[in-house]
Amino acid sequence: MPSAQQRALQLYGIISLDVGGSASPVRGATVIAFRDLGALVSESPYAAPTPSPQHIAEYRSVVEGAFARQTIVPAPFGSVFRGRDSLMRWLELHYFTLIEAVTFVADRAMARVTVSYGDEPDTTTTMAIDADLVENAANESFRVLRRHAVTSLVINNHAGESGPAARASFLIERERWDAFYDIVREEQKRLREMQLECTGPWPPYDFVRMQFGA
Repeated sequence: MPSAQQRALQLYGIISLDVGGSASPVRGATVIAFRDLGALVSESPYAAPTPSPQHIAEYRSVVEGAFARQTIVPAPFGSVFRGRDSLMRWLELHYFTLIEAVTFVADRAMARVTVSYGDEPDTTTTMAIDADLVENAANESFRVLRRHAVTSLVINNHAGESGPAARASFLIERERWDAFYDIVREEQKRLREMQLECTGPWPPYDFVRMQFGA
């Protein structure tokens, strides 16, 4: 069992201390410093939190609260370390990779774009036809939007309860956000039979991969 000095820690993300020093940029979390990086954490049981709406909302509140003030590399939901010592070892082991990640997402935000069919399908056959239409339209629109993004990632393309939908994430320079949103609206005008929805700006959730383990 961890001692009082070695309480388990939930990791929300990594920030640069060059921006705001070691003070936490958001309520509900503290900063553990390692060189010029800060790990945004809170005390936690040594077990991954259940992905309940409350826990996810608390996680998002911290990550997105920090993102509103500075660059953050989000940790996956439920990232828990046994204690401060294990977190510090992990920071030391992955220091240069984390520095690269912070540099890569600095001054950038994520947009999520969904393409769906305008009318609700009535039959399985119609749904299959609509899925092809959505896929073709989404592929074309995503190709246009990629030209205005740093990078992109297609999340899925499947039929849900509300019909076929294709989703992709785009990493955008923050100063180019309004221009990107305008391009999405132009695509909506061009594809009048489709619904295009752009949400954000979000932290770069879909563009971060962290390695954990011994």
